[in-house]
Amino acid sequence: MVSATDCLSQGSTEGVPTVFVFNNGDRTVSVIDAEADERLENAFIDTTASFPANQYGTSLDSAYDGLWLNVNGGVRAVDQHTLEGIERVETGYEPNYPNLTPDEKHLIVASGGTTTLDPEPDEQETHAIVRIDADRGSDEFGEVTGKVETEYTGPCDATLGPDGKYAFVPEIANETVAVFSVDPFEIVERVDVGDPVGDAKVLPFMGMASFEGETLLVENGEGELGTDPAIPREGSESIWDISDPTTPVERERITRDDGLPAAPITSEIGPDGEIAYLFTPDGESVTVIDCETGTVEGDLDVGGRSIAGAWGPAREKLYVPVQTANHVAVIDHAERAVAATVDAGASPTGAVAGTIRPDTDTSQRVRGSLAALGVDIGEQEMANCPDGHCYCG
Repeated sequence: MVSATDCLSQGSTEGVPTVFVFNNGDRTVSVIDAEADERLENAFIDTTASFPANQYGTSLDSAYDGLWLNVNGGVRAVDQHTLEGIERVETGYEPNYPNLTPDEKHLIVASGGTTTLDPEPDEQETHAIVRIDADRGSDEFGEVTGKVETEYTGPCDATLGPDGKYAFVPEIANETVAVFSVDPFEIVERVDVGDPVGDAKVLPFMGMASFEGETLLVENGEGELGTDPAIPREGSESIWDISDPTTPVERERITRDDGLPAAPITSEIGPDGEIAYLFTPDGESVTVIDCETGTVEGDLDVGGRSIAGAWGPAREKLYVPVQTANHVAVIDHAERAVAATVDAGASPTGAVAGTIRPDTDTSQRVRGSLAALGVDIGEQEMANCPDGHCYCG
Protein backbone atom coordinates (compact mmCIF):
# COMPACT_ATOMS: atom_id res chain seq x y z
CA MET A 1 0.00 0.00 0.00
CA VAL A 2 1.23 3.51 -0.84
CA SER A 3 1.17 5.85 2.16
CA ALA A 4 0.55 9.58 2.08
CA THR A 5 4.19 10.26 2.90
CA ASP A 6 5.19 8.42 -0.25
CA CYS A 7 3.69 11.26 -2.28
CA LEU A 8 5.52 14.09 -0.50
CA SER A 9 9.07 15.34 -0.87
CA GLN A 10 11.00 15.26 2.37
CA GLY A 11 13.55 17.87 1.30
CA SER A 12 17.31 17.34 1.11
CA THR A 13 18.53 17.57 4.71
CA GLU A 14 22.01 16.85 6.03
CA GLY A 15 22.92 15.36 9.39
CA VAL A 16 19.71 13.33 9.57
CA PRO A 17 20.04 9.55 10.30
CA THR A 18 18.66 7.73 7.28
CA VAL A 19 18.66 4.18 5.92
CA PHE A 20 18.29 3.40 2.21
CA VAL A 21 16.83 0.00 1.30
CA PHE A 22 17.02 -1.29 -2.26
CA ASN A 23 13.99 -3.23 -3.46
CA ASN A 24 15.06 -5.67 -6.16
CA GLY A 25 11.49 -6.53 -7.08
CA ASP A 26 10.38 -3.08 -8.25
CA ARG A 27 13.64 -1.07 -8.60
CA THR A 28 12.71 1.40 -5.90
CA VAL A 29 14.60 2.60 -2.86
CA SER A 30 12.80 2.86 0.48
CA VAL A 31 13.94 5.89 2.47
CA ILE A 32 13.70 5.17 6.21
CA ASP A 33 13.90 7.64 9.09
CA ALA A 34 16.49 5.88 11.29
CA GLU A 35 15.37 7.70 14.44
CA ALA A 36 11.63 7.01 14.24
CA ASP A 37 12.07 3.79 12.20
CA GLU A 38 9.43 4.88 9.71
CA ARG A 39 9.44 4.66 5.95
CA LEU A 40 9.21 8.09 4.38
CA GLU A 41 8.86 7.13 0.73
CA ASN A 42 9.58 4.65 -2.02
CA ALA A 43 11.31 6.34 -4.96
CA PHE A 44 11.91 4.71 -8.33
CA ILE A 45 15.59 4.82 -9.33
CA ASP A 46 15.80 2.49 -12.39
CA THR A 47 18.41 0.33 -10.63
CA THR A 48 18.99 -1.73 -7.53
CA ALA A 49 21.66 -3.32 -5.36
CA SER A 50 22.05 -6.53 -3.42
CA PHE A 51 25.20 -5.32 -1.64
CA PRO A 52 25.69 -1.56 -1.60
CA ALA A 53 28.96 -0.40 0.02
CA ASN A 54 27.59 -0.29 3.57
CA GLN A 55 30.45 -0.38 6.09
CA TYR A 56 32.09 3.06 5.95
CA GLY A 57 30.87 6.52 4.99
CA THR A 58 27.69 5.65 6.90
CA SER A 59 28.20 6.84 10.49
CA LEU A 60 26.77 9.91 12.24
CA ASP A 61 30.02 11.83 11.82
CA SER A 62 30.28 11.11 8.09
CA ALA A 63 29.28 13.65 5.45
CA TYR A 64 29.73 11.23 2.54
CA ASP A 65 26.89 11.83 0.09
CA GLY A 66 27.16 8.98 -2.40
CA LEU A 67 25.66 5.50 -2.49
CA TRP A 68 27.71 2.86 -4.31
CA LEU A 69 25.61 0.03 -5.71
CA ASN A 70 26.71 -3.30 -7.17
CA VAL A 71 25.01 -3.64 -10.54
CA ASN A 72 25.32 -6.17 -13.32
CA GLY A 73 28.66 -5.53 -15.00
CA GLY A 74 30.05 -2.95 -12.63
CA VAL A 75 29.20 -0.46 -9.89
CA ARG A 76 27.06 2.65 -9.89
CA ALA A 77 27.11 5.77 -7.71
CA VAL A 78 23.87 7.50 -6.68
CA ASP A 79 23.65 10.95 -5.08
CA GLN A 80 22.03 10.81 -1.63
CA HIS A 81 20.61 14.32 -2.10
CA THR A 82 18.60 13.45 -5.22
CA LEU A 83 18.80 9.65 -5.66
CA GLU A 84 19.98 10.35 -9.20
CA GLY A 85 22.84 8.41 -10.76
CA ILE A 86 26.14 10.29 -10.86
CA GLU A 87 28.60 7.67 -12.12
CA ARG A 88 28.78 4.16 -13.52
CA VAL A 89 32.00 2.16 -13.70
CA GLU A 90 32.32 -0.99 -15.79
CA THR A 91 34.53 -3.69 -14.28
CA GLY A 92 34.23 -6.27 -17.04
CA TYR A 93 32.58 -8.81 -14.72
CA GLU A 94 28.91 -9.47 -14.01
CA PRO A 95 29.18 -10.03 -10.21
CA ASN A 96 30.73 -7.20 -8.16
CA TYR A 97 31.07 -6.68 -4.40
CA PRO A 98 32.10 -3.13 -3.39
CA ASN A 99 33.27 -1.53 -0.16
CA LEU A 100 34.20 2.07 0.56
CA THR A 101 37.49 2.70 2.37
CA PRO A 102 37.27 4.31 5.84
CA ASP A 103 38.78 7.57 4.55
CA GLU A 104 35.97 7.66 1.95
CA LYS A 105 38.42 8.15 -0.91
CA HIS A 106 38.45 4.74 -2.62
CA LEU A 107 36.01 2.00 -3.55
CA ILE A 108 37.43 -1.53 -3.50
CA VAL A 109 35.52 -3.99 -5.70
CA ALA A 110 35.90 -7.78 -5.79
CA SER A 111 34.84 -8.87 -9.27
CA GLY A 112 34.09 -12.24 -10.80
CA GLY A 113 33.51 -14.56 -7.86
CA THR A 114 30.45 -16.72 -7.21
CA THR A 115 29.73 -20.27 -6.05
CA THR A 116 28.26 -20.94 -9.51
CA LEU A 117 31.78 -20.90 -11.00
CA ASP A 118 32.61 -24.00 -13.00
CA PRO A 119 34.95 -26.10 -10.82
CA GLU A 120 36.72 -27.46 -13.91
CA PRO A 121 36.36 -24.94 -16.77
CA ASP A 122 37.82 -25.64 -20.21
CA GLU A 123 39.27 -22.14 -20.15
CA GLN A 124 39.86 -20.26 -16.94
CA GLU A 125 39.00 -16.56 -17.08
CA THR A 126 40.96 -14.08 -15.02
CA HIS A 127 39.17 -12.35 -12.13
CA ALA A 128 40.11 -9.04 -10.56
CA ILE A 129 40.14 -6.67 -7.59
CA VAL A 130 39.54 -3.08 -8.66
CA ARG A 131 40.19 0.24 -6.93
CA ILE A 132 38.02 3.21 -7.95
CA ASP A 133 38.35 6.88 -6.99
CA ALA A 134 35.30 7.50 -4.76
CA ASP A 135 36.16 11.06 -3.69
CA ARG A 136 33.56 13.36 -5.28
CA GLY A 137 35.92 16.31 -4.87
CA SER A 138 38.60 14.58 -6.93
CA ASP A 139 39.24 15.20 -10.63
CA GLU A 140 39.50 11.41 -10.99
CA PHE A 141 36.15 10.60 -9.36
CA GLY A 142 34.75 7.42 -10.86
CA GLU A 143 38.00 6.39 -12.53
CA VAL A 144 39.72 3.04 -12.02
CA THR A 145 42.97 3.83 -10.19
CA GLY A 146 44.18 0.29 -9.60
CA LYS A 147 43.47 -3.23 -10.81
CA VAL A 148 44.95 -6.55 -9.74
CA GLU A 149 44.16 -9.57 -11.89
CA THR A 150 43.92 -12.67 -9.72
CA GLU A 151 43.62 -15.51 -12.22
CA TYR A 152 40.68 -17.90 -11.66
CA THR A 153 40.48 -17.36 -7.88
CA GLY A 154 36.86 -16.22 -7.48
CA PRO A 155 37.20 -13.01 -5.41
CA CYS A 156 33.81 -12.71 -3.76
CA ASP A 157 33.88 -9.83 -1.28
CA ALA A 158 36.03 -6.99 0.05
CA THR A 159 36.10 -5.75 3.64
CA LEU A 160 38.48 -3.38 5.43
CA GLY A 161 39.79 -2.71 8.90
CA PRO A 162 39.29 0.76 10.43
CA ASP A 163 42.69 2.14 9.41
CA GLY A 164 41.89 1.39 5.77
CA LYS A 165 45.36 0.10 4.95
CA TYR A 166 44.33 -3.44 4.07
CA ALA A 167 41.38 -5.13 2.42
CA PHE A 168 40.48 -8.78 3.02
CA VAL A 169 39.10 -10.72 0.04
CA PRO A 170 37.75 -14.29 0.29
CA GLU A 171 38.68 -16.20 -2.89
CA ILE A 172 36.20 -19.00 -3.30
CA ALA A 173 37.86 -20.96 -6.10
CA ASN A 174 41.33 -20.55 -4.61
CA GLU A 175 40.44 -21.61 -1.04
CA THR A 176 42.25 -18.55 0.30
CA VAL A 177 41.73 -15.18 1.96
CA ALA A 178 43.79 -12.57 0.11
CA VAL A 179 45.16 -9.55 1.98
CA PHE A 180 45.38 -6.45 -0.23
CA SER A 181 47.32 -3.28 0.44
CA VAL A 182 45.13 -0.35 -0.59
CA ASP A 183 48.09 1.90 -1.43
CA PRO A 184 50.13 0.61 -3.16
CA PHE A 185 47.36 -1.54 -4.56
CA GLU A 186 48.72 -5.05 -4.44
CA ILE A 187 48.37 -8.47 -2.83
CA VAL A 188 50.61 -8.75 0.22
CA GLU A 189 49.53 -12.19 1.45
CA ARG A 190 47.30 -15.15 0.70
CA VAL A 191 46.21 -17.36 3.59
CA ASP A 192 44.93 -20.90 3.10
CA VAL A 193 41.53 -21.40 4.75
CA GLY A 194 42.33 -24.88 6.03
CA ASP A 195 40.44 -28.15 5.87
CA PRO A 196 36.73 -28.45 5.11
CA VAL A 197 34.23 -29.70 7.65
CA GLY A 198 33.10 -32.49 5.30
CA ASP A 199 34.39 -34.18 2.18
CA ALA A 200 34.28 -31.28 -0.28
CA LYS A 201 35.86 -27.79 -0.01
CA VAL A 202 35.70 -24.87 2.40
CA LEU A 203 34.66 -22.34 -0.31
CA PRO A 204 35.19 -19.00 1.50
CA PHE A 205 32.96 -16.43 -0.19
CA MET A 206 31.90 -13.43 1.93
CA GLY A 207 33.63 -11.55 4.74
CA MET A 208 33.26 -8.75 7.29
CA ALA A 209 36.00 -7.03 9.30
CA SER A 210 35.07 -5.51 12.66
CA PHE A 211 34.99 -1.76 13.24
CA GLU A 212 37.63 -2.12 15.95
CA GLY A 213 39.97 -4.00 13.65
CA GLU A 214 40.60 -7.22 15.58
CA THR A 215 38.19 -9.70 13.99
CA LEU A 216 37.31 -10.93 10.53
CA LEU A 217 34.27 -13.10 9.86
CA VAL A 218 34.24 -15.28 6.75
CA GLU A 219 31.22 -17.15 5.40
CA ASN A 220 32.09 -20.54 3.91
CA GLY A 221 30.12 -22.67 1.48
CA GLU A 222 31.41 -26.05 2.74
CA GLY A 223 30.56 -27.99 -0.40
CA GLU A 224 31.36 -27.81 -4.11
CA LEU A 225 31.34 -25.13 -6.80
CA GLY A 226 28.91 -25.17 -9.71
CA THR A 227 25.26 -24.60 -10.47
CA ASP A 228 24.33 -28.13 -9.43
CA PRO A 229 27.02 -29.33 -7.00
CA ALA A 230 27.29 -33.05 -6.31
CA ILE A 231 27.92 -32.22 -2.65
CA PRO A 232 25.40 -29.58 -1.45
CA ARG A 233 26.78 -26.59 0.39
CA GLU A 234 26.13 -26.81 4.14
CA GLY A 235 27.87 -23.61 5.19
CA SER A 236 30.04 -22.59 8.14
CA GLU A 237 31.28 -19.39 9.76
CA SER A 238 34.98 -18.72 10.41
CA ILE A 239 36.25 -16.26 13.02
CA TRP A 240 39.70 -14.87 12.19
CA ASP A 241 42.14 -12.83 14.26
CA ILE A 242 43.37 -9.88 12.18
CA SER A 243 45.16 -7.95 14.93
CA ASP A 244 48.15 -8.36 12.61
CA PRO A 245 46.34 -7.73 9.33
CA THR A 246 49.06 -9.18 7.12
CA THR A 247 48.87 -12.59 8.84
CA PRO A 248 45.22 -13.48 9.54
CA VAL A 249 44.74 -16.54 11.75
CA GLU A 250 41.53 -18.58 11.95
CA ARG A 251 40.47 -18.92 15.61
CA GLU A 252 37.16 -20.76 15.36
CA ARG A 253 34.86 -22.30 12.80
CA ILE A 254 31.19 -22.56 13.66
CA THR A 255 29.26 -25.32 11.89
CA ARG A 256 25.76 -26.72 11.76
CA ASP A 257 26.76 -29.06 14.59
CA ASP A 258 27.52 -25.98 16.70
CA GLY A 259 24.03 -24.56 16.30
CA LEU A 260 23.94 -22.79 12.94
CA PRO A 261 20.33 -23.19 11.77
CA ALA A 262 21.28 -22.85 8.09
CA ALA A 263 24.15 -21.74 5.88
CA PRO A 264 25.18 -18.13 6.63
CA ILE A 265 25.31 -15.82 3.61
CA THR A 266 26.73 -12.57 5.00
CA SER A 267 27.35 -11.03 8.42
CA GLU A 268 27.58 -7.76 10.33
CA ILE A 269 29.72 -7.28 13.45
CA GLY A 270 28.59 -5.06 16.33
CA PRO A 271 30.49 -1.80 16.98
CA ASP A 272 32.27 -3.27 20.00
CA GLY A 273 33.43 -6.34 18.05
CA GLU A 274 32.00 -8.80 20.57
CA ILE A 275 28.72 -9.81 18.94
CA ALA A 276 27.96 -10.56 15.30
CA TYR A 277 24.80 -11.22 13.31
CA LEU A 278 24.72 -13.87 10.58
CA PHE A 279 22.11 -13.75 7.85
CA THR A 280 20.83 -17.30 7.40
CA PRO A 281 18.03 -17.09 4.79
CA ASP A 282 17.15 -20.79 4.71
CA GLY A 283 16.47 -20.54 8.44
CA GLU A 284 14.45 -17.33 7.93
CA SER A 285 16.44 -15.88 10.79
CA VAL A 286 19.40 -13.81 11.89
CA THR A 287 21.83 -15.85 13.99
CA VAL A 288 23.59 -14.10 16.88
CA ILE A 289 27.11 -15.28 17.70
CA ASP A 290 29.64 -14.41 20.38
CA CYS A 291 32.85 -13.55 18.53
CA GLU A 292 35.04 -14.05 21.59
CA THR A 293 33.84 -17.53 22.52
CA GLY A 294 32.92 -18.64 19.00
CA THR A 295 29.48 -19.83 20.07
CA VAL A 296 25.91 -19.34 18.88
CA GLU A 297 23.85 -17.21 21.27
CA GLY A 298 20.53 -17.69 19.50
CA ASP A 299 18.41 -16.87 16.49
CA LEU A 300 16.16 -13.90 15.79
CA ASP A 301 13.02 -14.46 13.73
CA VAL A 302 12.86 -11.70 11.11
CA GLY A 303 9.78 -13.02 9.36
CA GLY A 304 11.33 -14.41 6.20
CA ARG A 305 14.48 -14.69 4.09
CA SER A 306 17.24 -12.10 4.38
CA ILE A 307 20.75 -12.15 2.91
CA ALA A 308 22.19 -8.91 4.27
CA GLY A 309 21.78 -6.03 6.68
CA ALA A 310 23.29 -2.65 7.53
CA TRP A 311 23.94 -0.66 10.69
CA GLY A 312 22.09 2.61 11.14
CA PRO A 313 24.29 5.71 11.44
CA ALA A 314 24.42 5.48 15.27
CA ARG A 315 25.37 1.78 14.98
CA GLU A 316 22.84 0.96 17.67
CA LYS A 317 20.31 -0.71 15.35
CA LEU A 318 20.75 -3.21 12.53
CA TYR A 319 18.41 -2.89 9.54
CA VAL A 320 17.61 -6.20 7.84
CA PRO A 321 15.71 -6.24 4.51
CA VAL A 322 13.47 -9.31 4.43
CA GLN A 323 12.96 -10.30 0.81
CA THR A 324 9.98 -12.61 1.27
CA ALA A 325 8.04 -10.30 3.62
CA ASN A 326 8.61 -6.93 1.92
CA HIS A 327 9.66 -5.33 5.17
CA VAL A 328 12.78 -4.34 7.08
CA ALA A 329 13.38 -5.91 10.49
CA VAL A 330 15.07 -3.50 12.91
CA ILE A 331 17.29 -5.25 15.45
CA ASP A 332 18.11 -3.43 18.67
CA HIS A 333 21.76 -4.32 19.32
CA ALA A 334 21.62 -3.71 23.09
CA GLU A 335 18.52 -5.88 23.50
CA ARG A 336 19.49 -8.51 20.88
CA ALA A 337 15.89 -8.41 19.69
CA VAL A 338 13.74 -7.30 16.75
CA ALA A 339 12.39 -3.95 17.94
CA ALA A 340 10.33 -2.96 14.89
CA THR A 341 9.44 -3.79 11.31
CA VAL A 342 9.18 -1.19 8.57
CA ASP A 343 7.30 -1.69 5.31
CA ALA A 344 9.51 -1.59 2.19
CA GLY A 345 9.00 -2.22 -1.52
CA ALA A 346 9.02 -5.51 -3.40
CA SER A 347 11.80 -7.93 -2.46
CA PRO A 348 14.04 -5.63 -0.38
CA THR A 349 17.58 -6.96 -0.51
CA GLY A 350 20.41 -4.50 0.20
CA ALA A 351 20.64 -1.61 2.66
CA VAL A 352 23.04 1.19 3.51
CA ALA A 353 22.97 4.07 6.00
CA GLY A 354 23.60 7.77 5.47
CA THR A 355 23.11 11.15 7.06
CA ILE A 356 21.31 12.88 4.18
CA ARG A 357 17.56 12.91 3.69
CA PRO A 358 17.02 13.08 -0.09
CA ASP A 359 14.88 15.58 -1.97
CA THR A 360 13.24 13.42 -4.61
CA ASP A 361 11.31 14.85 -7.54
CA THR A 362 7.73 14.27 -8.60
CA SER A 363 8.71 11.82 -11.33
CA GLN A 364 10.64 9.59 -8.91
CA ARG A 365 7.76 9.54 -6.43
CA VAL A 366 5.05 8.92 -9.03
CA ARG A 367 7.05 6.15 -10.69
CA GLY A 368 7.69 4.69 -7.25
CA SER A 369 3.96 4.58 -6.62
CA LEU A 370 3.35 2.95 -10.01
CA ALA A 371 6.08 0.38 -9.38
CA ALA A 372 4.48 -0.47 -6.03
CA LEU A 373 1.26 -1.21 -7.94
CA GLY A 374 3.12 -3.64 -10.21
CA VAL A 375 3.37 -1.37 -13.25
CA ASP A 376 6.43 -2.29 -15.35
CA ILE A 377 8.34 0.95 -15.98
CA GLY A 378 11.87 2.15 -16.64
CA GLU A 379 14.99 0.28 -17.65
CA GLN A 380 15.22 -1.68 -14.37
CA GLU A 381 18.96 -2.27 -14.22
CA MET A 382 19.80 -5.45 -12.30
CA ALA A 383 22.21 -6.52 -9.64
CA ASN A 384 23.93 -9.75 -10.63
CA CYS A 385 21.87 -12.63 -9.31
CA PRO A 386 23.04 -16.01 -10.64
CA ASP A 387 20.26 -18.59 -10.36
CA GLY A 388 18.13 -15.97 -8.63
CA HIS A 389 20.58 -15.62 -5.70
CA CYS A 390 21.89 -12.09 -5.27
CA TYR A 391 25.05 -13.02 -3.41
CA CYS A 392 28.37 -14.65 -4.09
CA GLY A 393 27.54 -17.82 -2.16
